[in-house]
Amino acid sequence: MNIFSHGISPAFTKQSIHEYFISPFFMGEDVRGAITVRSDIKGTELLNKISRPSFITKPKTSAGFTPTGSFALSTQSNTVALMALEFEQNARAFWGSIVEQLLASGFREDDVEQMKQPDVWNKIMLPIIAKAGQQDLIRQMFFGNTLQEVLSSGIPTGVPDPNFTGYTGFMTHFIRDVLSAAIPAAQHVVVDSATSAVKAEKILTYTAGADTYLVLTINGVAYSQAYGSSATVTCSNWLTSHKSAVEARGGAFSGVIVTNPSAGAIKVVSKFKGQDFTFTGAVTGSGSVAASGVVAAIKQGKLADNEVDATLEAMIDAARPELFEFPLVFLCTRSMWRNLVHTIKNKTGDLPLTMMLNGLPVPSYEGYPVLVRPDWDTWFASYQNGVQPHRALFTTQQNLIFGTDGLMDPNDIESWYNTDLQMRRYRVQYKAATAYLHSELLVLDGFGD
Repeated sequence: MNIFSHGISPAFTKQSIHEYFISPFFMGEDVRGAITVRSDIKGTELLNKISRPSFITKPKTSAGFTPTGSFALSTQSNTVALMALEFEQNARAFWGSIVEQLLASGFREDDVEQMKQPDVWNKIMLPIIAKAGQQDLIRQMFFGNTLQEVLSSGIPTGVPDPNFTGYTGFMTHFIRDVLSAAIPAAQHVVVDSATSAVKAEKILTYTAGADTYLVLTINGVAYSQAYGSSATVTCSNWLTSHKSAVEARGGAFSGVIVTNPSAGAIKVVSKFKGQDFTFTGAVTGSGSVAASGVVAAIKQGKLADNEVDATLEAMIDAARPELFEFPLVFLCTRSMWRNLVHTIKNKTGDLPLTMMLNGLPVPSYEGYPVLVRPDWDTWFASYQNGVQPHRALFTTQQNLIFGTDGLMDPNDIESWYNTDLQMRRYRVQYKAATAYLHSELLVLDGFGD
């Protein structure tokens, strides 16, 4: 007999849902101090950006009032996307899988009557779901990419990856704006490693025959072009037809650049050092395609000795003066922090200082808190193919914005018991988006070649 299959017990209230789910889900200690959470956003919020006037004090040379200077107001939109966490649990499986948590919370495993109480679900089940949801929320917050594709052996396949495509995360914003120079090169520090990274390259040269189509397949997607009187014309037409679509794939990650380097040839080069791709050609007809100029991708290796000490110092030096008007924080991969620890161990003097940030002890560098993000290392390796694995940013909490409606809508947190399937079901619906306000309040490390 399934002890939870009768009725709709345990009961839930909005108060218990908020206490055991909402608070841990949206208020994780591991992002406070680095990111500002803006709640109750139902659609698009306009973020105001105000430039302060300067040179507004002038000599008083005449009677009367002479106004000087003005504030320049601009806005940046932050549009939230609808997200959902849907989860179901059979009571029997629940009983067998987390007995340890039950016992640790004072529930006896042979006390069936006590197991029917709402606290079993509220105090044990909801926090477990909330913790998993919080970790996934933070993953999306940093790594969301609306153009992310499923990777196979680290290479895009042309299939959208719904684990990442909900909204744009901070990493995507930063990579995109480093590429476009919206974040000036002076505010980006390059990381050196013991192994120099190399971009992948490949050229396909088309020799025409009695043909109807040239088909070039890049990262799992076939792009065809009708034959156009010669190999030269056909390849030129192919580039005109497909260059924009090919280079837009993947957003800021795992993309390629395509060119027409010589008559009858198409060249593909990875956007970033270390990223590989697949590039093949076929002809409908008697023509042929031959490969040349193949260069294998080489990923960035272990950081050079003492590299992080030098790069974090360079980040502070590269910061714009206005950044120092705010409380500042570093965020970095675990690989970078460990490199710094090795440096300090080999020096005489004090070990890294620890300081308090929002009531939690965190390491520091030159008096600035350092939030070490081992989860970044995991996601760089598994979902960005290990490209640019050592990254850091130096900014202020007021500059990084996470927008959501999830703090204000308890009606979007649902739980019910499905008698037919004997499943307790949970559904969390919320809206989310990220943005940063000012490029001048940001210094990046390792976000470009």
